[in-house]
Amino acid sequence: MPNLAAAEKKLILTFGYGNRKDYDAFLDYLEEFNVTCVVDVRLSPRAWSRKWYGTSLEKLFASKNIQYISKVSLGNISGCEHWIPPEQKEAEQTLFEVAKIIETGNVLLLCAEIDSSRCHRVEVASKLQDLTSASVKHLK
Repeated sequence: MPNLAAAEKKLILTFGYGNRKDYDAFLDYLEEFNVTCVVDVRLSPRAWSRKWYGTSLEKLFASKNIQYISKVSLGNISGCEHWIPPEQKEAEQTLFEVAKIIETGNVLLLCAEIDSSRCHRVEVASKLQDLTSASVKHLK
């Protein structure tokens, strides 16, 4: 008999697109982990390639019935992996908003840095894990 508690356990996934030229691995992860919402945690939802602009991603996800939201308040102004949000109180409020979304399905935090150990999304995911008890998985 399946363990219902384990089946209902939500996931917080993190992914950095880095210098990827296509969506292949990204889309595979969204399907594999049944992601219902992508939360863009970049300070500015733009990239060297328009493919990774927030507006392009929003169109892509709409076609796949996946919610896309940009949360610049979860961006990073530190210039390194240590997370310093642009405005602390707004970031705290946004963490609670995203925690509510996690109650409804698996969420993927999207950022630019391909190496999670060098990205602030690890700290954001950890704070969300504290709020939700969801498991965290950093994707490559």
